[in-house]
Amino acid sequence: MKKRLLPLLMVAAVLLAFSFSLAQMPPQQQMKPEEVKRALNLVSKTEPVPEKYRVGFESITPRDTLSMLNYMASDWMEGRDTGSRGYAMAADYVVSLFKMWGIKPGGDRPRAEINIARAMAGQDARQAMSMERSYFQEFTLKEITDSQTAVRAEVSRGGLTRSRTFQSGIDFMSTLSSDEDLSGPVVFAGYGIKEPAVGWDELLGLNLKDKIVLVLSEAPGKDDPKSPFNKNKEIKDKYFPQAQAMQMMFMRRGRGGFNKLEEIYKQSPAAVLIVQNTGKDADIYNMLTAAQNRRPNDERPIINRPRTRMLIPGAREAMAGMMGGSNVPTLTITREMANLILENSGKTIDELKKDIETTYKPASRELPGVRVSLNSSVKANLVRAMNVIGYIEGSDPKLKDEYFVVGAHFDHVGMWGDYIFNGSDDNASGSVGVIAIARAMALNPVKPKRSVVFCLWTGEEKGLLGSRYYVQNPTFPMEKTVGYLNYDMISRPFDEQTFARYANMFKVQGVEELVKQIRPGYFVTVNATKDSGFYEIQQEMNKYVGLDLYIREPELGQGGGGSDHSSFAAVNKPYVYYMTAMHPDYHQPGDSPDKASGELLSRVIKLGYLSVFAFSDK
Repeated sequence: MKKRLLPLLMVAAVLLAFSFSLAQMPPQQQMKPEEVKRALNLVSKTEPVPEKYRVGFESITPRDTLSMLNYMASDWMEGRDTGSRGYAMAADYVVSLFKMWGIKPGGDRPRAEINIARAMAGQDARQAMSMERSYFQEFTLKEITDSQTAVRAEVSRGGLTRSRTFQSGIDFMSTLSSDEDLSGPVVFAGYGIKEPAVGWDELLGLNLKDKIVLVLSEAPGKDDPKSPFNKNKEIKDKYFPQAQAMQMMFMRRGRGGFNKLEEIYKQSPAAVLIVQNTGKDADIYNMLTAAQNRRPNDERPIINRPRTRMLIPGAREAMAGMMGGSNVPTLTITREMANLILENSGKTIDELKKDIETTYKPASRELPGVRVSLNSSVKANLVRAMNVIGYIEGSDPKLKDEYFVVGAHFDHVGMWGDYIFNGSDDNASGSVGVIAIARAMALNPVKPKRSVVFCLWTGEEKGLLGSRYYVQNPTFPMEKTVGYLNYDMISRPFDEQTFARYANMFKVQGVEELVKQIRPGYFVTVNATKDSGFYEIQQEMNKYVGLDLYIREPELGQGGGGSDHSSFAAVNKPYVYYMTAMHPDYHQPGDSPDKASGELLSRVIKLGYLSVFAFSDK
């Protein structure tokens, strides 16, 4: 009997992503001693904070941060799902705090005022405003309530035509977000990669316009040192990213949001069908069924209701609500379905994969006599969504027209059945960080030279929707935005066992004594854009805070990690991103505020406050 395999594969990706994140997925290549020394900044004995920052710094306390956390992660907020009553109540709470502290509204302007401003020739619309704006940036999301997709293949050979209709959830996974009715001949494009850096082009000579393109995920030779995609660390990280199992398995994205299928999409194919390169269908299914047969746990209930899919209207591709990107329908299919489509080639998908990985030469080809049709019907609702935005004006007459953005996602996953998913660490903690920095800067007598914008994003759990919308429709000019700080899950300390796994990356000769000094309860991972000044600021400001930092330095434009910093990285804005420990309560009812460390939370917020101040004051 066939099992409903593709939904399970989707769950498998989530589980794998979680298991990778739980260990924080250290690089496969062991770090060098000098890399460890540069990356680690361990401070146990602090210095007095300079007077310039002192008042705001001292306003950030464990008591105050935990008080805000307890309210925002309470049952009253109903899990803060995007577009929900609970989210709106939590947003109103933040607005009341902003008003009380004198944080100016930074959201939408009244519609009539916008129309007047547009008529004022020769004047900048934002500078022409006089009426007060809102604390909300409101926009509409498309909520997919039902999606039915049918795929049919016709294989003609020797004057005979055989047809097969494939079933969604069994033969393929479809998350299309718009009605589709298309048909076309099929082209096998190998892994679908065009990479000049290694002289690899599987698209050479292919005409993909209006074709159905069949590809393997990832890149050839993942575990083979002879593979050109293991040529160097940059190429390896690009095509075999770490700690991004969801992207690796299902959406072919690599580090920094790189999408290998972009070259295919440029040729306007009718659709793309993806077969998984790693992980046989049956193996993943067996892993899942073994996990599902474990003893039930009230804090980690088995819930069959699928999550709501949302997207910004206009994106129609598969997984658009999660990853964004092309408007080409893109489906993930099983090997069985791929083999039926490949029947006329005389080879199975695994035989073609073996050919490519044996010779390291493309095996792309048109598939004569094969035609695939796709039809989808989608039902959707429109949902009112909103970011919360406030700001503090800079102190310098000229530099105040430049902006530093402090952000965290405010939404969580809401309620399922009788369970409320409070989302304390994910991400009421980061939201508290933004609010506490806003309060600290409002209280501090000295203001930074540049203006600081405080944003609480909606729709992160649906695919970074709030931050993506802001970047595309900024309420403060993006060209004058100098940097971004992101908080996501900053209240839970590592336990000894989890940290021991994490610390394996540091076990290199020559730094043993340094690594022994790390305190798991104060350990924080920081991603700071390379050559932006953020690395040096962390080094300088941590001496007033006393955390043990592991500082990564991604290149400008590289996001990764699935949080809102990726939206700013996509438009080449430098960022600093803080995260503490991943834990088994991730997206579970057990993510409650009683498990938070007020000391750790307040210290991470203090470091963010000092970092924002220093960067905005340059």
